[in-house]
Amino acid sequence: MSQENRRTALPLGRALLAAALLCAPALAGAQERAQEDSYSPAYKTCMDKSGGVTAAMLDCGSAEYAKLDAALNAAYRAATNGLEAEQRNLLRDTQRAWLAYRDSSCSFMSRLGDRGTMASLSDQSCLMRVTAERTRWLKDLAPL
Repeated sequence: MSQENRRTALPLGRALLAAALLCAPALAGAQERAQEDSYSPAYKTCMDKSGGVTAAMLDCGSAEYAKLDAALNAAYRAATNGLEAEQRNLLRDTQRAWLAYRDSSCSFMSRLGDRGTMASLSDQSCLMRVTAERTRWLKDLAPL
């Protein structure tokens, strides 16, 4: 790269980095809102009433996760409707691989050892978040 090209590329690179950094909070906020929209009003109410008590928060999360897991299973069944056997098997294998990934990834904090009560909340939050995301993905696969 010539000296002139380097001088031009540097300000452009900085401008792109600055734009990305400015957009990051907005994107993160949008992701959080989409994530929160995946959870039921009952979960939000339960969390508000938990008073920040870990056991109560975990109870709220357990109830919500049961709902999210049921929605995931329903979305999976809907996605398999109308698929040929080979396609259905491919989706089944993909789903099994995703489940293994989800379970190992979301149990990461508690598997690190003494991480306190935040590890359980972090693991549960991960399970809820990725299950909701996978449900949306499966719904997009379902035949119209």
